[in-house]
Amino acid sequence: MFTQMRSDELKEKTRKSEKDFRRNRKIGFFPLVALILRMVRKSTQLELDEFREMFMLEEAAKTTYTKQSFSEARQKLLPEAFTLLNDELIRAYYEDGEFKTYLGFRLLAMDGSVMELPNTEETQVRYGYTTTYKVGFRIARALSSHLYDVENKLVLSSCLSRYDDNERSLAKRNIEHMLGLETAPVRNLILFDRGYPSAEFILYLQEKGISYLVRAQGSFYKEIVNTSLPDKVVTIEISKARAKELKKQGTPIAPGTVLHVRVVKVELSSGETEILLTYVNAEELSYEACKPLYFKRWGIEMRFDDLKHKFEIENFSGQKPQIIEQDFYATILLSNMASVMEQEAEEQMKES
Repeated sequence: MFTQMRSDELKEKTRKSEKDFRRNRKIGFFPLVALILRMVRKSTQLELDEFREMFMLEEAAKTTYTKQSFSEARQKLLPEAFTLLNDELIRAYYEDGEFKTYLGFRLLAMDGSVMELPNTEETQVRYGYTTTYKVGFRIARALSSHLYDVENKLVLSSCLSRYDDNERSLAKRNIEHMLGLETAPVRNLILFDRGYPSAEFILYLQEKGISYLVRAQGSFYKEIVNTSLPDKVVTIEISKARAKELKKQGTPIAPGTVLHVRVVKVELSSGETEILLTYVNAEELSYEACKPLYFKRWGIEMRFDDLKHKFEIENFSGQKPQIIEQDFYATILLSNMASVMEQEAEEQMKES
């Protein structure tokens, strides 16, 4: 990843203009990226001076570097710099095949999280907003989506979008991004909460060959809800009436399309019956394994808690969308780097 960070290719892909980072300035492309990573939410003059004295000693002796010049330099850098660096980390981590699996799968979880943003007119227009009990009072918010490896504690893909965006659409973006990173076939199994299932989304997953386990709402298709057996493969046919309704919802499926879904019903300690849908057969995923497998999804909730409270992902260092997205994706990268270091430390402790 360090080599990629220095490469001209990364600079070409992530500078805002062809004119940016051409001439030698007070701070170059690589030190700027490293500085943002080091002080994602900080912009004090003390932090800037400390960084220069530690990593840019010769430049620090020749020139000054103010908060204003740092802010101006950031305007030239696209947030994609940090997603590309995260891609390199993810590729490197999985390339040797020596990563934790669960029941033979790389176990992933998909979920969204609402992000509180600096409340400006620009952020409200760009990302959307919610209203409060005070009439006309708006609070800027965004919706983030994350595809997370719950066993290896890594965010494979994430995106920051409008507050009113569709979680299934963002999930597809993350899945497509993940598939683009894979250099060798990987058996992925993705866990989804009950906000995700729809005929169109299930069809998408099955056409992509993605194994999944998703919790269904009690109001889902009657073929699923009315099954009397705890474990059964059901057939859902998209009738003309269903196709019309799906088209109205913006998720069109041709009439006559048939879906085959395995329905697993498990009883919780509360007495409630949980409905789980999957594309994995009983030989690979037994009925008994489904309940504890779905509870593995809790790992992504813990990651959200870490991002918000330990990494302070909502504590942005600026109000402009470009700065907000730099901070967001830089924090995702930092959290992944911390996970890798944590795992290496655990391995060393086991060995000793």
